[in-house]
Amino acid sequence: MQRIGITAFLTAALMLCAGAVSASAEMPQQGKLLFHHYSSYSAMDSELLLHDFGTGKTQSIADDAFIHAMNADFGSHCYDIVFMAIDPALDEWDIFRYNTVSRKLVNLTERSGFRNEDPKFSPDGNCIVFKRGHWDTQADGFVYDLAEMNLQTCSITMLTESAAEESMPYYAPDGKSIYYSEILNGETSICRLDLKSGEKTTVYAEKGVQSYYPMLSDAGLYFTKWHSAELHNDCIVKMEGNAPALLPLHAAEYNCSDPFPLRDGSLFFSSTKEGGYDLYFYDGQTEYALTALSTPQEDLGTAYYGRSDAEKIIAETTDFLLCRESSGRNMDADGNGVVNAFDLALLKRMAK
Repeated sequence: MQRIGITAFLTAALMLCAGAVSASAEMPQQGKLLFHHYSSYSAMDSELLLHDFGTGKTQSIADDAFIHAMNADFGSHCYDIVFMAIDPALDEWDIFRYNTVSRKLVNLTERSGFRNEDPKFSPDGNCIVFKRGHWDTQADGFVYDLAEMNLQTCSITMLTESAAEESMPYYAPDGKSIYYSEILNGETSICRLDLKSGEKTTVYAEKGVQSYYPMLSDAGLYFTKWHSAELHNDCIVKMEGNAPALLPLHAAEYNCSDPFPLRDGSLFFSSTKEGGYDLYFYDGQTEYALTALSTPQEDLGTAYYGRSDAEKIIAETTDFLLCRESSGRNMDADGNGVVNAFDLALLKRMAK
């Protein structure tokens, strides 16, 4: 029995800014937030959630076609969602795509025979990059590389094939390169891959210090790393030139992780300062606990879609329908393969 799109879900999905939630003025009053929570990773009980700051409602995205959903991302509009989950029929990690208007769910990597994880949309919403793993008998374990899927053709291109484990890929804002975490001989680093030339650059590496979850916005590159080789608590840093600048969100006693930066320098993140992982918002000066979203479980993996994102694609869709120059971004709000006035109407509802 399908549970995606319960009665109130469609109404909530078509409203981005209908009002204010009970939060302080500095915290988000509009937009949508994706995140997941679980009792523990090994419990296989992760649930994917979509929160609307305008209505104050939180909806579960669930279906019998998958379990243990996590690490979701918005496409070029907030009706297009991609995430990783396990196909219970095949016991295989797959990448799923879901449209909140049509409630259409597609397993993009069904029966691939690979582990498919960590999906992220390209800025134009027409591709995804993800981590793909296969069992290697010689290595006696899984070998992980990066792959890119063209969502219009569903064709897959392998971006890396090496002895290193590549994971957690994320597109640069211009879509021309991908940042990711690499593990080689027990050492981790943050790397950049130029999609045109194939050239790889190590952006950050520190001996004995793990680094992961690179995320980018117009404000720059952020990622999570250990405080030091001696102190393994996670902290969030922003690259300033060739060195990471530690954000004032850390302490030796707890972890801060999973940054989702916005173009104005604010960000969402998760922290264990109250025990388990809870969600927080940092406006560039002060951090605020998203207490209305906190649960007894571990709350992680945020992705945010705001009014500025909506206004940009509305303008681009208007130009497209008026036969002006097209940006090439995915403007198909209902996912039916055609862009028309109905899509523009749906996109305009995002910015109300």
